[in-house]
Amino acid sequence: MAIDAVGVTNIYSMTYTGVFLAISAAISVFLARAAGAKELAKGKSSIWHGLLIALVSGAFTGMLSVIFAKPLLHIMGAYGSLEETALPYFRVVLGISPLIAVFTAQSAAFRAIGDTKTPLRIGLEMNLIHVVFDYVLIFGIGPFKGYGLYGAAWAMVLARIYAWIRLWYKSRKVCALHLNMEDVKLRRKLFMRMIRFAIPAAVERLSMRLGQVIYFGLIVRMGVEVYATHNIAGTLTTFAFTIGNGFATAATATIGQAIGSGDASEVRLYRRWSYIQSAIAMTIVTALLCLLSPWIGLFFTQNQNVIHLLTVILAIDTFSQPFLAAVLVDTAAIQAGGNSQYPMLVTTIGIWVIRTLGVYIFAWRLGFGLPAVWVSIAFDNALRAGLFYWYRKRKNWVVSLKLK
Repeated sequence: MAIDAVGVTNIYSMTYTGVFLAISAAISVFLARAAGAKELAKGKSSIWHGLLIALVSGAFTGMLSVIFAKPLLHIMGAYGSLEETALPYFRVVLGISPLIAVFTAQSAAFRAIGDTKTPLRIGLEMNLIHVVFDYVLIFGIGPFKGYGLYGAAWAMVLARIYAWIRLWYKSRKVCALHLNMEDVKLRRKLFMRMIRFAIPAAVERLSMRLGQVIYFGLIVRMGVEVYATHNIAGTLTTFAFTIGNGFATAATATIGQAIGSGDASEVRLYRRWSYIQSAIAMTIVTALLCLLSPWIGLFFTQNQNVIHLLTVILAIDTFSQPFLAAVLVDTAAIQAGGNSQYPMLVTTIGIWVIRTLGVYIFAWRLGFGLPAVWVSIAFDNALRAGLFYWYRKRKNWVVSLKLK
């Protein structure tokens, strides 16, 4: 029951995180351009307005989750004993959304100026502390008996507070990130520009998430073995996806700084090498996982049908990696170029017209099963990569963003 309660909560948590990441994309783009142009005051203003937007969005989602916790749980089918178990965990974990939103925005600010190590180190520290607090608050220690699932929720709160304080303290030592009283003035035009940039990025994330929820529901109906295989494959392919996200983050910062400095040749160079390195690394990692899947699969299940299907899925996904790398890097590059609407449009078309519809027709209605799901995902990635390629071939894909 506790696992189900965590699972229901995580669906909303991941959705909120997508919104916070979209706001962070706005900070990254505006700050990276200011850093490239060496306009310190404008960069700090971008950070302040981004943090303000993050705080407001986090406060809204947090209050929504606390006040309407029961209806939100009912939407996911959590009634009776599951609702009773999930309710306190749900309210605590999602109630700290303002903290998560601000921390996500802070991390984006560090990465936008080229410092990716500090958020990484603090993230690792946060996870380590989270594990320790989880053990103590869930199971107890000595005479303290622990609080079970409720303790797990407060372990997350304490770990998040630690990470936020650590990141804030680190930012005080970096001139480009250290905000003074004169930096925290509300500039309505910049505030509205950042919101207009963040909204399409947030819609893109939400569109992708909603599409995933729908076709995941179809996969569940295909049977326990199919769903188990899909979950295992999704877990393993996270390794390659994380690599791609890393290069996409680097592309946002480096391309934004190059645009700010006015060096057009550097813009294309950073995009090209971000893609080449991510495509090679992601393909190699997925290919290795495919080759080793008969043995790796044994860590998850002893069912040979699941393991065989896992190998087939990973083989399909290996061929998809160059396209996925292009999607991740080009989304970041085009957003850094000042356009968040085009990636939103492309993602919506890919997720709904190709992926979700493909899963429904070929995997569900025609009965081709899980391989058809992953072929649909591959075609979605290929279509989006092609649409991004077409867009980049336009000479004016880098547009102006006023920073004040």
